[in-house]
Amino acid sequence: MFENLRSFGLTKYEAEVYLALLRLGSADANLISSTSGVPLGRMYSILNDLHEKRIIHSQETRPRKFVAVDPSTSIKYLIEAQRFKLKQQSLALDDMASELEKELLGIKRSPQNKQFWTAAMGAGAVLDIIIEQLNMVNKEMSLTVGYPEFSNYVLSKKPESDLAKAMLRALERGVKFRMLIDRVINCEQSVDENVKSIFRYLGKNLDCRITTFSSTLFDVIDDDMVNIKINSPIRKEELFAIVHVRDKDLAAEMKEYFDEVWKKAEPLKLCGKFDSIY
Repeated sequence: MFENLRSFGLTKYEAEVYLALLRLGSADANLISSTSGVPLGRMYSILNDLHEKRIIHSQETRPRKFVAVDPSTSIKYLIEAQRFKLKQQSLALDDMASELEKELLGIKRSPQNKQFWTAAMGAGAVLDIIIEQLNMVNKEMSLTVGYPEFSNYVLSKKPESDLAKAMLRALERGVKFRMLIDRVINCEQSVDENVKSIFRYLGKNLDCRITTFSSTLFDVIDDDMVNIKINSPIRKEELFAIVHVRDKDLAAEMKEYFDEVWKKAEPLKLCGKFDSIY
């Protein structure tokens, strides 16, 4: 019980005084001190703190008397105070995280000459790797976007999906994107705020074309990294796995293939529902 009160934000002395008052009913500072074992010299400061926390009442008599607020109400007030404190801490952490992210992304990375690869399976792990690459890209990213990636990540039920936020941050810092979109995706019917936000950069540092894919989907990042994306054989709306490879030679080969498909692809033309983005 004592430790639980400490967990709800009370100090050691505050918890001892509150428990003593619950047992005593109403009492003055001298009686509370002798019952709780808390030094009398600290008593009024502690009683004032408990009064500010709204878990004791005071009676302006001579000597002043105090009574504990009933436990149910006290716990409610303590929970409210802890929630407010946690919310403030969360806001402060968000600000710190945003600033730290900018600082870390600003660190100039040494060129990687040796090959390195990693793989992930499952929609969540695949999304994490794609977002990581969007956060890391410095200059250019060439993407092939199929139905799983578009429907599950861009057309998220969230007001702003994690992938869309990462892509928008990259667009805002001037990264050039070339996006080959699978013809099975009907962009005209896929209108939501995420899509509109991304397509506002069309004609700036975003260029999109339509094609029919006959090969595995992939991305080329900054001419030295490649994502190879594998669709789920069961659920068409999911990417089953991803292999991320850091290899300049492979990136050059995949970039050459991307350029060939890009030349033959049709420019994306938007109208109707997208008029408002221009």
